Amino acid sequence: GKLAVTLGAQGNLEEARRLQEQVVNGRRALFGDADLETLRAINNLAGTIASQGDFTEARELLASVLATTCREFGEHHPDSLTTMGNLAAILWQEGDRAEAYALQQQVVEMRRGERGEDDEATVAAAAVLEMMERDPGY
Repeated sequence: GKLAVTLGAQGNLEEARRLQEQVVNGRRALFGDADLETLRAINNLAGTIASQGDFTEARELLASVLATTCREFGEHHPDSLTTMGNLAAILWQEGDRAEAYALQQQVVEMRRGERGEDDEATVAAAAVLEMMERDPGY
């Protein structure tokens, strides 16, 4: 897991993806698809895939993770909200600005309700929403 993240940060996306796929496959075999750490590993893999420019595959992975996380842990769970934010970013990259904005707005509202205005994750989500509002393509 951590080695793959480091490799990705260093720009070695192919090797990072290969390792992340191994982690995901291993976790699925041992713990199943609904395990929280498995879902986090898939979320990380989706980020690497998006960094490689394959937004369609990344979106599909994130949508699947989001559905499972919401079903198993609830839509207000921090991992559900993180995945929603990641999915919003992918939708934005794909040019689906309205859906991305609506999803990010939902993330901000839910984080405010769960953690309050000053929570680090709430502040970060609100900053992304503000960036979306300032983007001339919106």
